[in-house]
Amino acid sequence: MSVHIREFFSEPSGWGAARISLGSSLAFFSLYAYSELLHNSGGVAMLVFGVATGLSGIAELLPKSRRRAAIVLRVTAIAMLVVVGVSALRSLIA
Repeated sequence: MSVHIREFFSEPSGWGAARISLGSSLAFFSLYAYSELLHNSGGVAMLVFGVATGLSGIAELLPKSRRRAAIVLRVTAIAMLVVVGVSALRSLIA
């Protein structure tokens, strides 16, 4: 698996790429709702995952002329996921 930096700075890809992100966002929100409503144990991480994947999906749905806005949304989504990962690692170490 390789990561291409150019993908972060490319034009929005359209519905084909956005549907995966938006579907994942819906799944994370559904998992949170299930956990919170039935077990009173919904985790904040599920909400963050839902928002981050939703931002990624929105970035792909923007018009091609809104390239900078798509870049900001993608970077924001990645930053949110990194913060959750660092927080989880920090709680494991402590």
